[in-house]
Amino acid sequence: MKHLMPSLCLALLLVETACSAPKAVSRNSDTDARKKAAVTRQNADNAYRELDGNMTATVNSLQSNATSAGTEAISLGNTAEKTELDNAREVLQDYTQPIIMVSPALNAKGETQEIVTDNYSNAVQEAIHSYLTKKNYEVKSIEGQETLNEILQMQNDIANTEDDLSYLAGIALDADVYIKFKQDVTNEEVTVEISAYETSTSRLLGSQSSTVRNNGHTSKINLASNLGAAVRKAMPGLETKILSYWKNDLTKGTQYKVVANIKGEYSDSQTEDLHDAIMKGLKSNFNSVKMNVMTAKTLDFVIYANPIKYKDSQEIYSKLRQIFKPIAETKKINITRKLILMELN
Repeated sequence: MKHLMPSLCLALLLVETACSAPKAVSRNSDTDARKKAAVTRQNADNAYRELDGNMTATVNSLQSNATSAGTEAISLGNTAEKTELDNAREVLQDYTQPIIMVSPALNAKGETQEIVTDNYSNAVQEAIHSYLTKKNYEVKSIEGQETLNEILQMQNDIANTEDDLSYLAGIALDADVYIKFKQDVTNEEVTVEISAYETSTSRLLGSQSSTVRNNGHTSKINLASNLGAAVRKAMPGLETKILSYWKNDLTKGTQYKVVANIKGEYSDSQTEDLHDAIMKGLKSNFNSVKMNVMTAKTLDFVIYANPIKYKDSQEIYSKLRQIFKPIAETKKINITRKLILMELN
């Protein structure tokens, strides 16, 4: 029995070793397989990333090239089609539509004059304002006695003539166009007549009138409604005339009204020489010049200036000083967006 025990133990040991060997081999095989799978996944992932990067770079490059080509084509097209008027519109972003002033038809002179309106004129003015603002126009109007006093003072500064207050108000409020209106109200119908004028010269651009049946209405609400309907009938035709003028005016240049009061003492011959020198200097520096009044004491003219060279009225005044310097001393009285008041000595 003692001799059997070592033999039995040896046999058991051999059996255990034989049984454990396949498990060890299996474990080693699993480990190798996992390692190979991990390497394969890593290689696949790297290859995918490389491929994705190349595709992204290619797409970006194509997009960039397409964008550059499109931009270049647009740029070339713009260069080919761009005109001086286009450049002017770029410089004058705020002037793509005319600034419009609206007022009742007024003719008055004197420091004690007042603006007198009634419910009818208020209704018409509000209807015109509403129409224009919906079309994105900048609209101005005379508001109160203070504005009127400023206009009357300007009347005296310009030439002390019996000018239409609406014309002077348009200049004072820096409008490009001013609109005057009047209305007639009866039991049977209401009529409005609306006229548009060029501010710098008070030239009539066009008029429109319209009539709406009133049917005996007398209440303020009904009358205001009928007047508003008449305005809405008249305004599209008048707006067409205004825009036709504005489009044509833009091709000439930016418009500035200049009033120069001559304070020095000149003989008739000297005055004519002065006028000739002034006109020669103006015409050689601006697109065109339109003379409104030329007397021994007053020069009233409109300048059409290149908007690329002269961006505002201050630059125009500086150029005028340069032009007039050899022949007269200049003094600035007042400058607004549309008007230059000055003296020559």
